Amino acid sequence: MDNEKPNYYSILPATVRYDKDLTDKAKLLYSEITSLCNANGECWASNSYFAELYSTSTNNVSKLIKSLIDRKYLERKIFYKEGTKEIEKRVLIPIGENYNTYCKKLQYPIGENYKENNTSINNNKERNNINIISKESESNSYKNFIKPTIEDIKLYCEERGNTIDAEQFYDFYESKGWKIGKNSMKDWKAAVRTWERNHKEETHSEPLIREVREGVYQF
Repeated sequence: MDNEKPNYYSILPATVRYDKDLTDKAKLLYSEITSLCNANGECWASNSYFAELYSTSTNNVSKLIKSLIDRKYLERKIFYKEGTKEIEKRVLIPIGENYNTYCKKLQYPIGENYKENNTSINNNKERNNINIISKESESNSYKNFIKPTIEDIKLYCEERGNTIDAEQFYDFYESKGWKIGKNSMKDWKAAVRTWERNHKEETHSEPLIREVREGVYQF
C-alpha cells in the first residue's frame, strides 16, 4: 500500500459530516477511504497505511473504523488465507443510500478514473476532464448573460444619473448580436458605464473643439 495514491476527490455525505456521534477524525478517515476506493467501490488500504498517513497508531485507526461501521457508514470484509484463520487482507466499503446518491451526482461515476484494484489517477482522463470543465465554464459565462429590455436600461441609467439614450443603446447592441467586438457581452451594465464614460469625455471636449473651430485658439 505504500505506493497507493488517493483519487483527486473524496466524498463526505451530509449524513456523515453532520453526525454528532462521530469524531472529526472519523469523518476525515471516511473521506480518505472514499478517495482510495477502486472501480468496485472497495478500499484495500490497511490500518498501518492510515496510521502512517495521519501520524497516529493503528489502534486509533481501528477504533475510528469501528465507529464508522457501527454507524453503518462502512462495511468491512475480511479474507483469510486458505485453510487458516490468518487474515490475508481486509476491504472497507462505503455503504448507504446517501453515499450512492453522492456518487451518481458526481460529474463522472466513482471509480471511472481508477485502474482495477489500484487508486492511481489516470492522467489522460484527468486532463480531459479538466479541459471539459474549462470549456463548460467558459461557455457558461456567456450563457448566464441575460439581454436587458429597454426599460431595464432606462432604469439603470436613471440610477446612474447619466443621459444615455436607452433605446439607442439597445438598438446598437441588438444590431451587433450583443457582442463587443468579436466577443459576446457578459455584462450589459458594464457596457452602459463605458458609454457613460465615453459620453462624458466627448462632452468635455466639445467646448474646446468649438473654440478651435471659431478661431479662439491659434496653432
